[in-house]
Amino acid sequence: MLRNEIQRLTGLTRKAIEYYEERGLICPKKSEKGYRDYSEKDIQILNKISLYRKVGLSITEIKNVLNYNTLSSALRKKQHELEVEEKRKDILELLIKGENDNVIQERLELLENGETIYERLERAFPGYFGMMIFSAYQPFLSEPLKESETSAYNEYINYLDSLPTFELSEEERDYIEKNTAGLGINELKDVNNAKIKAVEDIKQWWTENKDTVTKYEEFKNSDEYASSLMKKIYDKLKKYMEDNNYYETAIPLIRQFSKTYDDYYKKLLEANDEYMKLRKI
Repeated sequence: MLRNEIQRLTGLTRKAIEYYEERGLICPKKSEKGYRDYSEKDIQILNKISLYRKVGLSITEIKNVLNYNTLSSALRKKQHELEVEEKRKDILELLIKGENDNVIQERLELLENGETIYERLERAFPGYFGMMIFSAYQPFLSEPLKESETSAYNEYINYLDSLPTFELSEEERDYIEKNTAGLGINELKDVNNAKIKAVEDIKQWWTENKDTVTKYEEFKNSDEYASSLMKKIYDKLKKYMEDNNYYETAIPLIRQFSKTYDDYYKKLLEANDEYMKLRKI
């Protein structure tokens, strides 16, 4: 079927269909003349996407639902987010009415208990420091903190807060702001979920991404990269972490308050060994 027929059957705009194709949610075949030929499966997927968007799921969440059949998990997460927003609304109304500070503080404590670990960290360390230090762990910090994990979490917070200031020049700060301004939470999830998918099946990942890795390594070895501000910031951050024993101190703590990260870390070690073998083939 051609796109105008798909638009009629799904009620979606041409731009929306193009966007979903661009994000890899549908993969219509192309005729010799370059026209897209949509299948019945494409229609089914587009109708699901339309439904999931109407109930508030993000593109990243929809992609996970389609790839990993995680609808119930995604809907529970969305329900939790809506409940949190409702609690925030209630607190705002109390503030407007001039409610007693003690009552408001009690409500805030209840709200904090429902926050994800990542939300807590993001609030504790706003700005580029938090983005550079713990954004890579975002997929593993999407659950509320359990009481048994509090000690390790607090130790991690205290460790980060005791670190010396990570000094960046004005040029470096501007570079980070410019290159992360469009990197929202959903884009961050895309990047990190790709890492998780890689360790689940490193052979399949290597088969699909060998050419991309090769080109990336060529870039990393180029004079362009060697003289870039990107490399300067990366080297500075790496030295900062090594000088402050980040990997020896922080990683064990994260593994204690995030079981999902602990599971990923174990798989990562195995995948890395397998990856090195594949590189020699």
